[in-house]
Amino acid sequence: MGRTDLKKTKGISIRVIHAAMIASLVVTAALLIFSIRQNSEVFSSLNTETGNYVVRQNAAHELMEASDYLTEMAQRFTQDGDVTFMNNYFEEANSSRRREKAITAMSENDADPALMEQLQEAMEESQALMFREYYAMRLVAEAQGMTDIPENLRAIELTKEDSFMLPEDKMDRAREMVMGSEYYQSKEIIRTRLKTDLEMLNQQMNATRQKTSDRMMRDLGIVRILIIIMIVLLAAMILLTARVGTLPLIEAVRAAREGKPVPVVGSREFRYMAESYNEMHREREAARAAADDPGEADAEKASGAAGTGEEKKASGAEGGAEGKQASGTEGAGDGKNGNGTAHTEG
Repeated sequence: MGRTDLKKTKGISIRVIHAAMIASLVVTAALLIFSIRQNSEVFSSLNTETGNYVVRQNAAHELMEASDYLTEMAQRFTQDGDVTFMNNYFEEANSSRRREKAITAMSENDADPALMEQLQEAMEESQALMFREYYAMRLVAEAQGMTDIPENLRAIELTKEDSFMLPEDKMDRAREMVMGSEYYQSKEIIRTRLKTDLEMLNQQMNATRQKTSDRMMRDLGIVRILIIIMIVLLAAMILLTARVGTLPLIEAVRAAREGKPVPVVGSREFRYMAESYNEMHREREAARAAADDPGEADAEKASGAAGTGEEKKASGAEGGAEGKQASGTEGAGDGKNGNGTAHTEG
C-alpha cells in the first residue's frame, strides 16, 4: 500500500496557521507601536505648549513688574531728589531692559497675533509713560541743580513755562506728572492690557490642553483595542496550536504506548504522520501474526508442494501415453511395409 501524499492529506496546515497568526501579530504590533508613537508626540506637543505658556506667563508678569519698578523709582526720585533712585531707574531702562526681553520672549514660538497686538499696544503705552517720567525727572534735576545726569535726561527739553518755574514749583510739577490722575490712568491702561494678555494665554492653554487631552484619550483607546487584539490573537494561536498539534500528539503517544493505531486528527502534517505510522503499524502487525502462527504457514507450503507434485505426475502420464501411441503407430506401419515386401518377393 503506498503512502498518502502530504498535499492530498486533509486538514489545516499548522505552518499556515502559524504564518497567519504571526503576520496578524506583526501588523497589530506595528499599529500599536505607531499609536504609541503618536501618543508620545501628542504628549511632547503638550509639554512644549505648556513650556511656552509658562514662558509667556512669566514674561507678562515680568513686563508688569518692570513697568511698576520704573514707576516706583521715578516717583521716589521726584519725592526727595535722591540720585540713587534715578540711577536705578536708568539701569533698568538701559541695562536690564526687562520689558523688552519680556516682549521678545512672548513673541517667540508662533505667538498668537492677537496676543502680540495687545502686547505691542501695552509697550507703546509704557513708552509714552516713560517720556512722562523722563520729563518729571528732568524737572527734578533742574530744581536740584544737578549737572551729572544721564544722556536720556539731557535730551529732554523743558517748555519755556516750566523752565522759568521756581525750584519748588518744578518739584511740585514733577510730582504731579508721575503721581496725578492722568498718570495712573495710563498705568491702568497698561495693566489692563497685560491682564487681557494673561487671560488670552490662559484661554489658549486651556484650549490646547482640552484638544490634546481629547486626542490622547482617543489614541489611548486605540492602544487599548490593539492590546486586546494582540491578547486575543495570542490566545487563538495557543488554542489552535494545542488543538491541531499538542493534543493530537498526546493522543498519538498514548496510542503508541498501547500498541494501537494513531488517531488521524489535527493538522495536515500530523495527519500525514499518523497515516504513515498506521500503515507501518499494519505491516508490522501482519508480519508479527505470520511469525506467531508458523503451522498455518507450513500447511500453505505443503499445499503448494502437493499441488506441484500432482501437476508433475499428470504431465508424465500424458507424456507416456503419447509415447505409446507413437510407438504403436510406427510398428504397425513397419509390419504393413514388411508384408508388402514379402508378397512382392514371392
